[in-house]
Amino acid sequence: MKRFSSSPSPDTTASAMSLYSTPGSTTVFSDISRMDSLTPRQLRVLLQDAVTARVSEKMFWAKAAACCMNLSSKFKFFDSLYVLECFAKVKLEDRTLILELARHLVPQVGQMEIRHYIQTINVFGQFGKFPEQLFMEVFYCLMRDSEKMYAQEYADLFLSLSKWEIRNSQLLAAVCRALCKNISMIRYPQLCQIASCARSLEIGDQTFYLILDEWQQKELKMMTFQELLDAVKQLRIQEVKWEPYEEMLMKEFIQQSKCLNGAEGISQLADPFDCLNFLRITGSLSKEFLLSLTQWCADSVHNPPTRSQKRPESHDLVNLYNMVLEYNVDKTYIDKAVLKFVTSKGGLQLRTPKPIPTQYKPSRKYVYADDPSEPGKRRAPLHLTEDDIDEVTPEEAMESVSRREESETISRILDEMEDLPRGIEFKKQKKPSTQSCGKASFRLKEKTQKHKNVAATSLL
Repeated sequence: MKRFSSSPSPDTTASAMSLYSTPGSTTVFSDISRMDSLTPRQLRVLLQDAVTARVSEKMFWAKAAACCMNLSSKFKFFDSLYVLECFAKVKLEDRTLILELARHLVPQVGQMEIRHYIQTINVFGQFGKFPEQLFMEVFYCLMRDSEKMYAQEYADLFLSLSKWEIRNSQLLAAVCRALCKNISMIRYPQLCQIASCARSLEIGDQTFYLILDEWQQKELKMMTFQELLDAVKQLRIQEVKWEPYEEMLMKEFIQQSKCLNGAEGISQLADPFDCLNFLRITGSLSKEFLLSLTQWCADSVHNPPTRSQKRPESHDLVNLYNMVLEYNVDKTYIDKAVLKFVTSKGGLQLRTPKPIPTQYKPSRKYVYADDPSEPGKRRAPLHLTEDDIDEVTPEEAMESVSRREESETISRILDEMEDLPRGIEFKKQKKPSTQSCGKASFRLKEKTQKHKNVAATSLL
């Protein structure tokens, strides 16, 4: 990193009137001497915008360092960390400014959150300086709050400690102990990162690695196909990962892609064709997945073209048809999907929903119709006819013969009963109320005729 003094030299006063403008800032500075009137927050925002605009003028950063020195006691801890980040990004190092801001950060460590502790380690690690007093407080707070971390915070902390090779034995022991207690919140990509960082930090606790391996096996078995897809994608762009865990994840993902069991398995994916493209890129596409996807397309083209429904588009069907020909997969379902897509004009002319096939289903409620010759009597024979006995298994045939006598008895009882009119069923008579108070009864009053007032007339 380049080093410079906190105060500008006298020979640079002529350039003080040059234009320093940052497109992302709300103020355009035509004179850097106006920087002295900024508040700590405004100065932090200005430096962030200067980094975004790639301002590399040494005079600007020298003046900014001098202003930061003057306002160091007024900076909040998050402003101090962001200011140091800005100097680290432009690769400029001012030892005096770093130590001064670190001295004012010590009393504010208690106000920080876990993400600020991790940010502090990364910021000072970029300068290669770890002030002892500051980091004693940071490590103590991390040990104190180690059981209150989220899963991503555990992964970020292990990554920071591994990146800057911080091997504090007490801190690592406390964090590993807390991680074992909260292992159930760790997801697979985070687990791969933690396992890799722990080995780079040379943690020698074999029990810790055993817990990681057991949770990895359990997590691998409990993940759905969509979760496997998301984890594989994230690991491909993740820099730090444990390769044995990644290989087992990819193997499980390919295995489950071959066992989706038709349209029901594909329907659990958020975007089936995104999964198709990923499998093709990685060279893991199988005939079983293509056949399941064609079955899903044949079923989903009956869905209306709304945002709440998943259905294939025209280019998806074209690409899928070409892949079906390439991999020599059965075209029955893709032909049905294309035919329905074309005849319904992409789903815009769907008249009726997809009909439900008439077939046997477990727990299905069958409604028996009345006998047309004798209405009111329902005869559901318990045995099979002689023509049907030949078409069933021997066990079912023996059971049907054993029920023949019972069926004949029921039929004889029904024949002795009187015929009921069609639509009348047996109803249980209601019993009168036995409550002590009884029920409120409303009796209709007798109708009375209302007499009209007739004027009385008398003969005199």
